[in-house]
Amino acid sequence: MGGIGKAMTRNLVLSGRLDEPLIIYNRTRSRAEEHSASIGHSTVAATIEDAVSCSDIIWSCLQDDEAVEFSFAQILRVDVTGKLFVDSSSVTPEVTDRIAQRILKAGGNLSLCRVFMGEPSMAEKRLLTCIAAGAPGSVDRIRPFVVGVVGRALIDLSGEEPGKASLLKLMGNVLIMNTMETVAELNVFAEKCGVGVQSMKKLLDQVFPNTPHSIYNHRMLSGGYYRDTPIVEVSKALKLTAHVLELAKSSGASVKGYEAAVDHLKVVEDQAGEDADITGIYGAVRLESGLPFKNETQ
Repeated sequence: MGGIGKAMTRNLVLSGRLDEPLIIYNRTRSRAEEHSASIGHSTVAATIEDAVSCSDIIWSCLQDDEAVEFSFAQILRVDVTGKLFVDSSSVTPEVTDRIAQRILKAGGNLSLCRVFMGEPSMAEKRLLTCIAAGAPGSVDRIRPFVVGVVGRALIDLSGEEPGKASLLKLMGNVLIMNTMETVAELNVFAEKCGVGVQSMKKLLDQVFPNTPHSIYNHRMLSGGYYRDTPIVEVSKALKLTAHVLELAKSSGASVKGYEAAVDHLKVVEDQAGEDADITGIYGAVRLESGLPFKNETQ
């Protein structure tokens, strides 16, 4: 189970006012059992089919297109008539629409709830921004479990095709990567010209208080980008950025700032490996400016 999935399930149990225990399924059952024991009011299903059979609302959070395709091939072996599927996976609009059609054909309902502007620490604090698309009735069914439970806001795309939520999340990835790139460049610029990173931190905290700018800035300046458990591994981030760049190319959009961030992600992978953290962009910009990748002397 990933950090965001753990935080979301914990918050569903703590704040979702569930009538019945939450049913958890994870491919590695021991992780699900350990997590269930820690959050309470939950049980662990032995198989994904068991989890779906016993549930009215099925909320999935999977890593990529392949994981979603594989999981729904298993899920749709079960009678899903009347069941509501909520998917928060990071997948392309094309896969989203394809899975949606299969669910609807099988008699189920679908509401896409894409998590945007979120990472584990924000998920723990219920600060995620969620994007929901699908039939209005389906979106309304999940609304009580979103705002104030797993997130702070719901961007309502009721009536839109499910793929629109995935498309908007891809746009959100541009915003996130450009934010990291901006914070990294500002810190390096401040260090190189003599202003200093602590003075820049004061400015960022005043201009962008309690925002991702502050979160990413702390991770960069503290050295968390190479010391701590990754927010997102750079190899996974590069998979997603490939989809974004292809979309930009096919639509004729210019995303130069995003391309710079992607180039820096590739430097991070070269310097620190595929499991390195995406905020290692800071290290890449440091290298490009004649500084060491790690800010160990700060």
